[in-house]
Amino acid sequence: MTSPQNNEINLVYIRAAIEVATGERLKLKDVRRYLLEEGLITPAQARKEASLFRGYGEFYDYKATDTKKEDNPEKELNFQDDESIQL
Repeated sequence: MTSPQNNEINLVYIRAAIEVATGERLKLKDVRRYLLEEGLITPAQARKEASLFRGYGEFYDYKATDTKKEDNPEKELNFQDDESIQL
């Protein structure tokens, strides 16, 4: 049995290499467009393997409002009271 290959194209890594070589920081969509224009990737690869990062929301099944709220928030330390403590 063969496992499917992960052929993701790391646009962030490619952008970093372009930035080092040229001093210009490109948008990820521009990096992908240039790869297409130069024939380094196909349109199918651009769609499937060079997708733009859209956030972590698609990987997690909760909303920000679903997070737990603490009943007892942390209290700030009062170091002035330490002077009154006798050892």
